[in-house]
Amino acid sequence: MPSTLRRTLLQIVLAAAPVASAGCFITNDCYDEKTATYRIPEPPPMQLEMLVRACEADAAECFELCQTVFQENHPYQGAKDCEVRHDATGHDIEVTYEVATGASGCPVDGRRPAGLKRCLPRRRTLAGAQLARAAHFEAASVYAFVALARELARHGAPEHLIDAARRAALDEVTHAKLVGTLARARGAEPAPAVVAPPRRRSLEAIAIENAAEGLVGETWAALIAYWQSQHAPTAELRAAYAQIADDELRHAELAREVAAWAETRLPPAARRRVRLAQQKAVSRLARGVRRGAPAPLTDELGIPAPAHMQQLFADARAQLWT
Repeated sequence: MPSTLRRTLLQIVLAAAPVASAGCFITNDCYDEKTATYRIPEPPPMQLEMLVRACEADAAECFELCQTVFQENHPYQGAKDCEVRHDATGHDIEVTYEVATGASGCPVDGRRPAGLKRCLPRRRTLAGAQLARAAHFEAASVYAFVALARELARHGAPEHLIDAARRAALDEVTHAKLVGTLARARGAEPAPAVVAPPRRRSLEAIAIENAAEGLVGETWAALIAYWQSQHAPTAELRAAYAQIADDELRHAELAREVAAWAETRLPPAARRRVRLAQQKAVSRLARGVRRGAPAPLTDELGIPAPAHMQQLFADARAQLWT
C-alpha cells in the first residue's frame, strides 16, 4: 500500500504534468527570447584568443566562444544560438538566449546539516553543475542524519526513529555516489561536504531544523524527484530519480514522525516557534520558485519548467504546508 504522503505527491505531479502529444510535451509560452551583444577587440584577450581563432577558421566552432563570453556575464544561463561577425579591429558577438517568464526553482537534495561549509562545484555545463551541487548536498545529508540519530537517542526518542535516521544516512551515501557519477559524466566534480563538528542542541533546535529541512525541504525534494523520474530525458536519469524520490519520501515521512514526537515534548511557546520556522522555510522556497531556473536544466535533467514548477509548489503548499 502506498503511503498517504506518497499518494499526495504523485497526485500533485500528475495534476501538474504537461499535455503530451506525439511523444513531446506541449507547454505554455514560458520563455521570452532575448539577445545580448558583445565586442571583442583585435587582438583578443589572451583567455579568448584560441576560441576566437577557432571561430575565424570554422564557423561551427563559434558557439563555444559565444557560450564562454555569454556566461561571463550571465553565469546561470546558457546561449541558445549565436552569430559572430569579424572585421579588422574586432569581433562582434550576438547571442540569443531565453528568459523564463514564469517562476521556477530547484530543490536542495537531502537534508543540510548545521555547520555545512559553502562550496561551489567545478563545472563545464549547467546540468553538470546542478548534479554536482546535488551530490554535494547528498553527501552533506549523511552527516545530518548521523547527527540526528545521535541527538534523538540523547533526547530519549523511540528506537524506530533512531533506526530510521541511521537508514536515511545510508540512503544518502548511495545518493551521493549515484548523483556524483552523473555529474562527473557531464564534466563536473562535486565539492566535498565539509561540516563543522556538531554541538549539543536542545530538542527545540532539532525540531526547528527538522521543520525546515525535513517537513519542507525533503518533501519538496521528493516531489521534484518524482517529477524528474517521469520527465527526465534519459532512462538512466529517470531510474536514478525514481530511486532518490522513494528514499526522500521515507526521509520526509521520518521528518513528520520526528515532528509529531517532538511536539509532545515541547512547551507551547517552543511549538509555536517550530511552526514559524516551517512557515519561513515555505516562504524561502516560494522566493526560489519565483527566481526561476535556467532552461537547460529542464531540457537536460527534467527539472519542471516554470509554469509546472509554480503549480507543483502551489499544490504542495495547499495540501501539505497549510
